[in-house]
Amino acid sequence: MLLNKRFSDSQLVEEIKAGNEDALVVMYKSYYAMVKNFILKNNGSEDEVDDVLQDGLIAVWRNVNKSNFSLTVKMSTYLMAIVKNLWFKQLKKKTRFTVVDESLQEKITADDISTDHLDHSVIHTLVAELDETCKKLLSYFYFDGLENKVIAEKMGFANTDTVKSKKYQCFKRLQSAVTSQFKKEDFFN
Repeated sequence: MLLNKRFSDSQLVEEIKAGNEDALVVMYKSYYAMVKNFILKNNGSEDEVDDVLQDGLIAVWRNVNKSNFSLTVKMSTYLMAIVKNLWFKQLKKKTRFTVVDESLQEKITADDISTDHLDHSVIHTLVAELDETCKKLLSYFYFDGLENKVIAEKMGFANTDTVKSKKYQCFKRLQSAVTSQFKKEDFFN
């Protein structure tokens, strides 16, 4: 039985492909806190956490079982990308919502967010210009959903205040790169 073991991402993929539904339970338990943190920070409730996580796990199950599936990122990153997509689609149905970022809080209407014309190469280029510390820190926080305490331990920072400060600096560098290369009209019609 899988439930009492720790599995690598490749082992989870193998178990899902083998039809072992316990892999979903393992993933649910492993990633619940990360998904909960994200949903609650973005105007969700605890009831919505379960629904979105379950929908995300079903999507992972379906995708892994496609013949051309290849996991090219960490399973947590892959699941969070799906969860974020599901959650933002759900939020679009509401008239207004707030996207929470510890360094910047603003109201965004659902009409303001559109990925139809998003050029991912622009994002890759801007992130690639950041130093390795910023890349890791922002990835841990935004994609892996890790708490500041865990990030501090993983990156060898003195405490959570150092993480917050460094995260703010990294975010400001990224923001500066965006605003120096683009105008508001480039993103919003």
